[in-house]
Amino acid sequence: MDHAASTIPPESAGSLRIEPLRRPLSGELHPPGDRRITHRALMLGALALGPVHMLGALESAETVATRRVLAQLGVSFATDDEGWLVITRRERRLRPPVGELDCGMSAATLRLVAGLLAGQQVSALLTGDSELKARDFTALIAALRELGSEVEEVDAAGRLPLRISGARLEPLDCELAPAAYQLKDTLLLAALQAAGISRLRGMVNGYDHLERLLKTAGASVRRQNGLLSIKGQQNIHPRRIQVPADATAAAPFIVLATLVPESELTVVQLGTNPNRMGLIKTLTRLGCHLERERSWQYGAEPVGNFRVRHTPRLSALSVAPNLTPFLRDEFPLVALLATQAQGASHLKCGPSLRGGTPDLLQLTAQLLRQFGADVEQEEDGLTVRGPTPLSGTEVQCAGSLRLSMLAVCAGLLADGPSEVHGARVLEDVYPGLTRALQEC
Repeated sequence: MDHAASTIPPESAGSLRIEPLRRPLSGELHPPGDRRITHRALMLGALALGPVHMLGALESAETVATRRVLAQLGVSFATDDEGWLVITRRERRLRPPVGELDCGMSAATLRLVAGLLAGQQVSALLTGDSELKARDFTALIAALRELGSEVEEVDAAGRLPLRISGARLEPLDCELAPAAYQLKDTLLLAALQAAGISRLRGMVNGYDHLERLLKTAGASVRRQNGLLSIKGQQNIHPRRIQVPADATAAAPFIVLATLVPESELTVVQLGTNPNRMGLIKTLTRLGCHLERERSWQYGAEPVGNFRVRHTPRLSALSVAPNLTPFLRDEFPLVALLATQAQGASHLKCGPSLRGGTPDLLQLTAQLLRQFGADVEQEEDGLTVRGPTPLSGTEVQCAGSLRLSMLAVCAGLLADGPSEVHGARVLEDVYPGLTRALQEC
């Protein structure tokens, strides 16, 4: 068998038997709270001058890891009578941790906590589970050292564990490469603790959840002409944060409702941050039956209700590279849509999705071919010819969230049962999502 994820670690547990979907999707969908916003709101609670209240936080292995690490640094958590999570820093500064800071399987926890610690007068040993320890954090280490923090690579190979010792930071002035978009919020958290105004250039038009949260808390964070400016050592005020539904968690249901005959699904309170709307924009441009029924502001983020109905004849897709930053998580699902479209779809992608380890472009093509799709990998994207019936098969996702979502959805659309291995990450990141997809 040609495993779709043969170039990433095979250790990830979790096998699913996926039966073909025999009924349309209908009713209301209430996706879980946004995981990116949850992580960043927890960081805000660690920096604020008083209690931060959060409603709708995602409860998952990832966000629990962030809470666990922050608790070791002196941040407390409680739930009030109205169900709000109350986040409070118990002392004036974060305290030195006792023992290692275990980030579990969450790279987001590691990156954000590293930025938080960069300007703190503490030393901490960051570690995680076997999958996280296998990842290469060379870019993160280089960024922290550029800030002036001391980073000791325990195995001298850009992998965990890492010992980070914070320092008094000077203002930052740096250029972010497209492939380093995940480090933006690490640098932003560090810049908040520097003495003066820091400037980030380059890849600053990605996810802006932390910037929105900081602005509502009174911080000076500005974007202008590709430049992100942050004033350091400013007060972060307590806020009440409402977390919208996660656009990535909703994406598989939106795709299935578009493809499965007679489906009509209403997605409730979906986060509509412009930087997370790549899938919605793609479907809208295709003329799919997707209607925004209501829009409003939910805390720092815009939200909306959407009605999605089956589109009987899906036109070939054309995705330009400039849409890639808004499709990072959903690109494989767009490729799945293309397998059921009429004619040749051309899906171009920017550098953040090409190359690297693992290579998402290559793995998406391999996995879809295992289901019987006609997919050709190009240097800068994929060409997908359809419509093509999908066949049940056996695939290995090896811990990739994007590939796991793709494999489960493809299995639901196939003509027979499928075995999906290495998909535990779906439950780790979005508890209950696997069952919801199988029962939709």
